[in-house]
Amino acid sequence: MLDHEPVLLDLDFLLLDEPEPALTCGNKTPPVRVAETRRLAVSVEEERRRLRIISNRESARRSRIRRRRQLEGLRSEADRLRAQNRAVAGRLGRVNRSVLLFHRDNERLRSESAGLRRRLAEIRRLVLCWWLRRLPLPSAAAGGGYLLGKELMLASLMV
Repeated sequence: MLDHEPVLLDLDFLLLDEPEPALTCGNKTPPVRVAETRRLAVSVEEERRRLRIISNRESARRSRIRRRRQLEGLRSEADRLRAQNRAVAGRLGRVNRSVLLFHRDNERLRSESAGLRRRLAEIRRLVLCWWLRRLPLPSAAAGGGYLLGKELMLASLMV
């Protein structure tokens, strides 16, 4: 960006100093020379052009600043998201390890439970056999029906 103002050229030497036809706006306005009018018009146009250039440069400077700030914001957002992603990946890894440990524990507990169920069933059979042995034998007068009931009960509990 240029910090100096453009040099305005004085092009009046091209205009003749001879009086030109006067321009009038009715009777109230004094005559104005055409050369002066042209010089004023060129001067105003150059001033507008110079102001427009300055305005455009300032607008471009603001735009560059805005883009730079936007880029810095996007970079910091990207850094924040990367850090967040690393944290989430770490938590996910820990959770996956915990899930694996839970699966192993569940398998171990299922196996242990199956073994305990088998032992419990065996103990129940032993207790039933012991209990049935302690029952008195039926008398001959009862017709032996009690023994049949005892065998049926034993068979139903063993299944």
